[in-house]
Amino acid sequence: MKMLVSTFIIGIVLLYFLNIALLKTPILDLDWSIHASIRFLSGFIILGVSCFYAGAVTFRKALYITACIITIDYIYDYYTQEYRFKLEIILHGIFMIIWGAFLGYLTAKYIKAQSVRS
Repeated sequence: MKMLVSTFIIGIVLLYFLNIALLKTPILDLDWSIHASIRFLSGFIILGVSCFYAGAVTFRKALYITACIITIDYIYDYYTQEYRFKLEIILHGIFMIIWGAFLGYLTAKYIKAQSVRS
């Protein structure tokens, strides 16, 4: 539990500084938060839980699935002309995917350990 909470807190702090440094704003608007959560949840579910913890899909297939989801989201951003393909946005998306994968793995591991204890 300590590892899960510390990873979450470290991720929140890094996300805050990343938002300040790259996006020049500490708090994201609703539209940008939706896109960031899509990246986070795809890393959490597909990479963290399904690939790293459960081994249900191979790493290559998990990367393909994640890349397809993120590419569709970037294409949507491009056509709505919200954020275009900026390096800052891509780095923010990579951070969200990696942070989601770490938290997904640790959460699945914690839930498994709690179910074994019960």
